Amino acid sequence: MERKVFCASGPNDVYRAVSTALGRERFWATSAPESGGVISFRLGDGRAGECRIEEAVRDELYRLQYFGRTLTFTLTAGDTGGTELMLSSSDPADCAEVVSLLLRLKASVDFGVDLRNHDEARTASYADS
Repeated sequence: MERKVFCASGPNDVYRAVSTALGRERFWATSAPESGGVISFRLGDGRAGECRIEEAVRDELYRLQYFGRTLTFTLTAGDTGGTELMLSSSDPADCAEVVSLLLRLKASVDFGVDLRNHDEARTASYADS
């Protein structure tokens, strides 16, 4: 399953958002430090886990094992600037989560906005969790 979004920000900014702890914590996770190629995710819905980075190509590709599935971020520089970003998941049931993650990422890198609700009582079934 794959979904795309266009970011006005360049590939370097988008890549930093997914590949650094600070970037991930701005739109995705409560905390997401990395050590030895493993990200220790703690999510707003209470999930926590160790997620191995499978492949990282600066400004082009970021693939990781994420709670039992593979997520792949593929970045392509736009013809006139910006970034074509495709997120694919090995789990076809991930459509809603992938769309939510892409839109939160776009809001963060393009507008400096965190779309998450930061409400522990409103996580399951909420697109803004």
